[in-house]
Amino acid sequence: MQTKDLHNLMRKVVEVQSIPEELATLTIDPKKFPNPLPKKIGKLFLKKGYRDGDQEDDVVDVSKKNIKAQSLKPSQSEIFMGKSLGMAIGGMAGGDLDAIISQDNHILDGHHRWAATMFADPSAKVGGSQVKKKIGDLIPILRSVGDALGNERRGAPAGGDISIYKASFSDVLSAIKTGKNMDSKFYNKEKSVAWLEGVGESELKSRFEKLQSIKPPDGAPPRTDMPVIDADKGQVNLVSDLLVTGKIDISKPYAKN
Repeated sequence: MQTKDLHNLMRKVVEVQSIPEELATLTIDPKKFPNPLPKKIGKLFLKKGYRDGDQEDDVVDVSKKNIKAQSLKPSQSEIFMGKSLGMAIGGMAGGDLDAIISQDNHILDGHHRWAATMFADPSAKVGGSQVKKKIGDLIPILRSVGDALGNERRGAPAGGDISIYKASFSDVLSAIKTGKNMDSKFYNKEKSVAWLEGVGESELKSRFEKLQSIKPPDGAPPRTDMPVIDADKGQVNLVSDLLVTGKIDISKPYAKN
């Protein structure tokens, strides 16, 4: 074997070994789901599954589920404290979050609604659409779907905030009592302090520590590399339909470009 060939082989082995097990692709070819999806492909991507000669190979089961918030796991590396806490104070606590959930109970969208429920009531059940694909496969699939739908990737909230995984409990109290890292358009000190008194400081600390302990997988993507499926536009139902009808070209044989 040539020295150059050996070097390339070793590099590929290292690349494979460096992918955390939870995030490894198991049933798809990641090269078919480039990040970002080229704009020239666009919405053609959403019906490629019907162009590969097999209309059954790409069918994926999707079912509505209600799962306790504390039994779910995040999949992105950043979840912002102020945004989540503001939702909790505003009354977010379980219910149908219209979230997409992987087969192994990772949330792919709706991270802040999930974190708000963890602040408000970790035992509350959240509703979502559970896709029969593990997290490593589902991130690239849905990221490409979001790109094909023309959704803009999301970054840090405007006005600044702090990641839950970098925050301390004193940051939580400061957010409630002074509005630091909270969205000033929605912050109400009187309402926030009343919410804290209703929960109790020791109980809120316990919930916060529980939330911090449920960490994303090693190597989880930043928010800018996560799928964006807009529930407010009915896109969760749209994605469910695309998956159960096999319109997305997920499995071999793949359609020719």
